[in-house]
Amino acid sequence: MRTKEQEEDYRFIPDPDLPIIKLPESLVQEIKDKLPESPQEKLEKLIMQHKIDKKNADILTKNLEVVEFFEEIAEKVDPKFALSWVTIELLRVLNWNKKTLDQVNIQPEHFIELLQLVKAGKLTDLKAKQILNEFIPASFSPKNKLQGSEKISQEEEIEKFCQEAIKKNPKVVEDFRNGKQEAFNYLLGEIMKLSQRRADSKIARQVMMKLLS
Repeated sequence: MRTKEQEEDYRFIPDPDLPIIKLPESLVQEIKDKLPESPQEKLEKLIMQHKIDKKNADILTKNLEVVEFFEEIAEKVDPKFALSWVTIELLRVLNWNKKTLDQVNIQPEHFIELLQLVKAGKLTDLKAKQILNEFIPASFSPKNKLQGSEKISQEEEIEKFCQEAIKKNPKVVEDFRNGKQEAFNYLLGEIMKLSQRRADSKIARQVMMKLLS
C-alpha cells in the first residue's frame, strides 16, 4: 500500500536529543523489591500457601482489600474454613449494603473472633451470619452479643422447638407425611425462627425426623 520510509522513521537509530540512561542492577532490584505483589503472584501464593482452589483464589484476587483481609484472617483461622466466610458471606453483606470493604470498618480481629466462636460450637452458622450482617458500617466484638445467642445443642431443649413447630403447622406436617420433602425444610426453618437461629441444625433435623416418624 505504500513504500517504506527511511530507517529513521522506524526509530532504528538513537535520538540525539535523548541521552542514554544506564540503570545499575542494584537500583533495578531495589525497585522490584518495593513493588507490591502482582495479581498473578498473589493468585499463585493463595493456591500454594493456603491450598485454595483457583476459582476461589480468582474471586479473592479481584479485590486487593478483600484478599489482604483474607490473608490476615488465615493467620488465625483455618484458611479452608475461613474461605467461604470471606468469598460468600462477607461479599454478600457488602453487596447487600452496596459497599466495598474499604468503605466500612470491619476489623479483622472481630471477624476472626466470630469464626472462632462458630468453629468452637458456641454460635450456629445462621446466628453468626446474622451478627455479620450487623458489622456494617462498623464491626464489634461478637462476644458482646454472645449472651442470649449461644448455640443450643441439648436435644431436650431442641425438641421443645420441634414440638411447637409441629403444633403450629399441622398442614405442613400433613404435606410432609404425604411425601413433600420441602415441607420438612419449612419445619426446620420454623425451628430456627423459634430458637432465634440458635438451634443446632443437625440435631434439629434428627429430632424432627424422629418426631414425625
